[in-house]
Amino acid sequence: MKKYIHLFLFSLATIAAASAQTIVTGTVKGQSQEALPGVNVVIKNTTSGAITDPNGVFNIQIPAGLNDPTLIFSLIGYISQEISVGGQKNISVILAEDSKLLTEVVVTGYTAQEKQKITGAVNTVSAETLNKVPVASIDQALQGRAPGVVVSQNTGAPGEGVSIRIRGVGSINSGNSPLYIVDGVPTLDITSVSMQDVDNISVLKDASATAVYGARAANGVVIVTTKSGTTSAPKIQFNSQVGVQRPSRLIKMANTAQYAEIYNEAANADNATKTNPLFFRKLITDDMLATLPDVNYVDEIMRQDAILQTHSISVSGGDSKTRYFVSGNYFGQQGILKSSDYTRVTGRVNVDSQIKKWLKAGVNLNLSKATTDLVGSSGDGAGGNGGSVVRYAFFRTPAIPVYDAQGNFEDLPQRYDLFGDGYNPVGMLAYNNNKLLSNRLFGKFFVAIEPLEGLKLTSNVGIDFTSQNQRRFDRTWGTNNRINNINRLDVTDGRFQTVTFSNFLSYTKSFDHHHFTFLLGTESIKADNYSLNTSQKNFPDQESNLVYLGKGLGLVETAESKTGNALLSFFGKVDYDYSDKYLASVTLRRDGSSRFGPDNRWGNFYAGSVGWRLDKESFLVDNELIDLLKLRAGYGSIGNQEIGNYAFTDQINTGYNYPFGAAKGVGYAVSDLGNSRVHWENSNQLNVGADIAILNGKFTASLDYFHKITTDLLVRRPLPSSSGTASAPWVNDGKVLNRGVELAVSYSNTAGDFRYTISGNAATLHNEVLEVSAPFRGGAYGSDYLTLTEKGHPIGSFYLYETEGIFQDATDVFTHALPVSGVKPGDVKYKDQNQDGVIDADHDRKHLGSAIPKVTGGLTINLGYKNWDLSVFFQGAYGQKIFSVLNRDIEGFYRPFNVTERYYQNRWTGPGTSNEFPRASWDASGNNNIVYSQRFLESGSYTRLKNLQIGYTLPASLLKNYGFTFVRIYFSGTNLLTFTKYPGLDPEMTVSNNALADGDRASGLDWGTYPSAKSFNLGLSITF
Repeated sequence: MKKYIHLFLFSLATIAAASAQTIVTGTVKGQSQEALPGVNVVIKNTTSGAITDPNGVFNIQIPAGLNDPTLIFSLIGYISQEISVGGQKNISVILAEDSKLLTEVVVTGYTAQEKQKITGAVNTVSAETLNKVPVASIDQALQGRAPGVVVSQNTGAPGEGVSIRIRGVGSINSGNSPLYIVDGVPTLDITSVSMQDVDNISVLKDASATAVYGARAANGVVIVTTKSGTTSAPKIQFNSQVGVQRPSRLIKMANTAQYAEIYNEAANADNATKTNPLFFRKLITDDMLATLPDVNYVDEIMRQDAILQTHSISVSGGDSKTRYFVSGNYFGQQGILKSSDYTRVTGRVNVDSQIKKWLKAGVNLNLSKATTDLVGSSGDGAGGNGGSVVRYAFFRTPAIPVYDAQGNFEDLPQRYDLFGDGYNPVGMLAYNNNKLLSNRLFGKFFVAIEPLEGLKLTSNVGIDFTSQNQRRFDRTWGTNNRINNINRLDVTDGRFQTVTFSNFLSYTKSFDHHHFTFLLGTESIKADNYSLNTSQKNFPDQESNLVYLGKGLGLVETAESKTGNALLSFFGKVDYDYSDKYLASVTLRRDGSSRFGPDNRWGNFYAGSVGWRLDKESFLVDNELIDLLKLRAGYGSIGNQEIGNYAFTDQINTGYNYPFGAAKGVGYAVSDLGNSRVHWENSNQLNVGADIAILNGKFTASLDYFHKITTDLLVRRPLPSSSGTASAPWVNDGKVLNRGVELAVSYSNTAGDFRYTISGNAATLHNEVLEVSAPFRGGAYGSDYLTLTEKGHPIGSFYLYETEGIFQDATDVFTHALPVSGVKPGDVKYKDQNQDGVIDADHDRKHLGSAIPKVTGGLTINLGYKNWDLSVFFQGAYGQKIFSVLNRDIEGFYRPFNVTERYYQNRWTGPGTSNEFPRASWDASGNNNIVYSQRFLESGSYTRLKNLQIGYTLPASLLKNYGFTFVRIYFSGTNLLTFTKYPGLDPEMTVSNNALADGDRASGLDWGTYPSAKSFNLGLSITF
């Protein structure tokens, strides 16, 4: 085995030749004899260096001719040492802890604070934690890592974003996503930032932590700090992961024989109620069954081994004047659905230079290029209009072949008319051509001037420029116009630009035992958006690479838009502590937003917090058990401005044409009614917390209670049709409560060569609408709705008929209230809530839960033995509900769609056979068994083995001859196991239909979206 390792290292060494003549090895330990990994070992006055491995072992090459070399050993939190090598070939080093440096510094806004002095609710996530999960974006990797932060994938499509909710859902119609800050630059999108470039993340959750960001901070703030150079020799790091993906969960469907059995059962049941044979449903005879295929359409649209890969290389280093970090990254993900793919290439340059003792300047730039092959992955709708291909795959009966006798995609010819509706999903994917190209430049230029000790003036210019091009061609195909009878090309070009100017002055002053930090600043943000949509129909060519605008026979249609908004802000903050024992912080901010009218443009936001370090008191200062015991409390008011850019004024659009003689006149009309009185949504937040660390920091815990009331909710209130406009104006209406408890704990220790860390977090949440002038409906499907947001219930509460099982006999039917006539034994029984003998929507629907989890959490177990390491991460959410629109279709039996194996095995076939699944009957399902009821409402609780990684770090003794300082090989798996009672595709990915625009009022609806994937990956990390 050893010879193979040497061969492997020799192969790697071709890219990093070693020329040293002398090798010095050794170990670095702490004062408790624990191994210290990651210690920088540098030859003094040179650029040569090394890093200790997980066992504290290092090897370093001494250049030939260097007389009496000295090694410098340094690690954050420890006092550096210099040791003369002399003639030693093996050196043992003990580093002492530096109490001044052991305090973790956390980026909390425009400045950074020592973690022990923070009085707000802040959680941090390290780069090491993030990089264990091979996903496309940083926000996906945050799932389960911080208490009170709920992360849900919108779909499993490659490159798809996620929804993040921090401490609940505060708004009915307005945005509920957090604000992102990357290296001091605000943004709403962090998908273009590579995780390999991230140093750490801070999540700010309460008002005292977020108030400095004022108008945009009501939903929390996520601060991303990317890596920077260090004062050291150039260090090259290479990371590579390659893996395969497969669907994490699928639904078992009936095969052709099972489908034919249940089909005939339903036909016979319906035929028994008819007297005219002309209206009898046809049956599938044995002779016919023998000629039918058995197609699993879900398998047909899936890739079973979709490739997932990520590669990165970076160079970092610097001297006393200039530091740099330069990287290049590639992320590629084949979708588990055929024809879906995502690739992203990013490059980053971070440079800072100490030009003068009092002058520092630098740049942080990120350039990315992404390509996405899109498929219809969510929602309802016709096949050519973006409906879910997955949904159609479940609909499609296994008795219809994929191809006809000529090799064309089979749609619905006459000989299969008894199998009803349903598009051919394999053909939909094969003919899919919908590509999105996106280029983005994001970053900042900064200058920092420090004319006096403790006084610093910083100026940042942030830029965020994105250009996009989406090209979609829907070709003509399918029989009987079932898919698309006229081909069409749609091209959309967009440019999105945001420029941020920030100027802030910070001053730190200490005297006696008093310590002050003052912050005073101003910030302006200007955003401009432009889009051009062009389309044309009826092209003679069917190949997408031959189709261009202007070549079609139809008219070229265009629509152009240009919008913008601006924000001007002034802010100040004071942090104070007395002897590191008594802590206080006060923040003020004033924002002016162009999204509101002139009379309501400005808003004032504030927060204050205090803290008490009990461990600094005389009665605990000599306690050897307690290292930290801090109590915290804070209160503040912050705002939300996430509405349309011109909500305060009427908007007029074209497209309202009218006949003018034989010609068509171009008409204009009010499309959106404005409201000049609409103003800021306010979030008033209370937070009380405690932090503790004991056993020399081995055990840490944080406990927080929060109480958040959002007032003057920004909502769109529908108007009667007599108003002449279909658009609902924005108004301020309502009040929402979010409250809960958050806990985070961690314990680390070692036993000889064995080391371990166990950390977990959990949070509870109660969401309730306290006031609203009238209920809001959500999750519309046809003329009906699924959720009702009203006083006393959560946002997006499911409002459904409550079921009482299945009618077992005629007496049961006769004695119970019915929704319609014609109900028979085997049909669904609904509860008569008001006991009036009639089942109707106005009196018998009930609030039956919501999609908002009541409890969330995560558990991480990190183990290490010598050079081996193992990491296991579980994540879960509990107490939420899911309404499966998909199951209504494939277990409702109201059309000749395929059915689930669950329904086939458990349906009602006679008295006592089932009290959950009704009989097979199209007539009954069409008027009774598929109404929006508790029957399709499921528990969405789940626990998931989100990530498992096992790795091996090659010993330093094997690396010394090859020029490497660190080599690690590892295997990882994601989404490996899911424990849930939910029978659908994924309890996590349940979002509103994209076409509904109901936001959080329609979350928790499973339309049969793009399923999530589990992956199996091999990785390699090298440093030299």
